[in-house]
Amino acid sequence: MIALVAIWAFAEAVLFFIVADVPIMALGIRSGVRKAMLAALVAAVSAALGGAALWLWASTHPKDVIELMLVLPGIDAALVAQTHDDWALGGMIAMTIGSFSGVPYKLYALAAGSTGAGTGALALFALASIIARLPRFVLVALVAGWAGPRMVQRFGKRPVWTAFFMGWAAFYALYWSAMGF
Repeated sequence: MIALVAIWAFAEAVLFFIVADVPIMALGIRSGVRKAMLAALVAAVSAALGGAALWLWASTHPKDVIELMLVLPGIDAALVAQTHDDWALGGMIAMTIGSFSGVPYKLYALAAGSTGAGTGALALFALASIIARLPRFVLVALVAGWAGPRMVQRFGKRPVWTAFFMGWAAFYALYWSAMGF
């Protein structure tokens, strides 16, 4: 399951549009805090690697990356432009805030990569990505890893997993609706 988290987080950083919180939460429910915390760390590092790949692509072909981003659910030209401005003004702090406010991480990788900075900036971006994304992943891991097994014990597997899937479906229905998709 840790490998799935790594692949998911990398894919979400580049193109996939379902957050890595989903498998982190699932692992927390299934296996508790320790495995969920490992998943959170793996997700942050894997997302940073995906972000670095997108950064490299955006540094040479920003228009192509923007066109690709615009076909993803919940992303429009205004959000791309706003994220670029936020990155230019706030850098890592803006990316950290974005991590908790629903701005796709991939847009920060696009913004950072399209600035034309060198490889030193790429390494700094990757490190900043881990620092910016890890708090949310850890929060998900702690809550799901602590509460999940207790909920399964109290209510049973089927109701908990049903609530898990219905909760994420409702979250994305609301998120994509709010983002104009």
